[in-house]
Amino acid sequence: MRDYLLSRRKLLILAAASAAAGYMPRLALADGQTIRIGDVVDRHNPEVITENVMAKKLKESTGFDARVFPDGVLGSHTRMNEQLRNGTLEITVTNVADLEGYDKRLGLFAMPFAFPDRKSLFSAQDGALGQAYAGILDKLGFVLLGWFDSGQRSVYNRTRAVHEPDDLKGLKVRTQGNQIMIATFNQLGAQATPLDTTQIYSALQQGVVDGAENSVTFFVQQHHSEVAKYYSYTNHFFSIDPMLASKKWFDALDPKQRDAVKQAGAEAQQHERELWMASDAKYLSEAKKNGAAFNDANIPAFRTAVKPIYTKYRSNFAELATYLPDL
Repeated sequence: MRDYLLSRRKLLILAAASAAAGYMPRLALADGQTIRIGDVVDRHNPEVITENVMAKKLKESTGFDARVFPDGVLGSHTRMNEQLRNGTLEITVTNVADLEGYDKRLGLFAMPFAFPDRKSLFSAQDGALGQAYAGILDKLGFVLLGWFDSGQRSVYNRTRAVHEPDDLKGLKVRTQGNQIMIATFNQLGAQATPLDTTQIYSALQQGVVDGAENSVTFFVQQHHSEVAKYYSYTNHFFSIDPMLASKKWFDALDPKQRDAVKQAGAEAQQHERELWMASDAKYLSEAKKNGAAFNDANIPAFRTAVKPIYTKYRSNFAELATYLPDL
């Protein structure tokens, strides 16, 4: 029943959004006056809250009719990425793990335990590594507008608390379709099961998977805490969501418009990062009240267990590999 309601809700959102916008993407691109910002998460997520702030500022600074489309109504990350490259969507916030298929070097941010904390991660994103990413993305048809923080990813499941890597053995864990993420969980003894974001709830509910991995905010907002009561702080990945613009669309803007879009992206990055920290704290409290159990995992043991991933994939990153730690 919940799956039907979710599907019906998504269709209603899409219908309403389409009606409000006239949903004529090619006409909107032709006149240059509409900016659509697509995301897969819901309207309560810090990303979407920030996107709405950004849309308002863009409307004020450029006169563009900027609108946000959450809940995946414009498609999955993969679909929206392709729409950007084709010039049929203006802006999206994607996940860095979904970009690896375009260029192996873009998989670096998907490596487990690549950064010890947010300070080092943000420093890399805002420095030379971020500039290198921007150059690669530009050649692929994307313009990097900013980096959104979506928290540290940890394991949650329906069966048991996870303290050591061995506790994952035999568990079917939903992962993204990224080859490094899949390999990481298989290396840890789990059975990695790639699924789209919209499929996770029903897969947990029906036992198709035993668990998944993501931030506390995602765990609660997507209602996964209703069916998976064990959340273990493995902190194996940072969830990194770059905000990208279509290069075809962006290059067609005049210089002042491009500057306004870039400035809006930079401000959105700072706003979202601050918002996310407060969000995780809020949803942690909510999840505990609803009966979810949280525990710390043996992170040094997990770091040791994934060393073979570094041996296997380090060469993928070519000149960017120097930014990776030696586990």
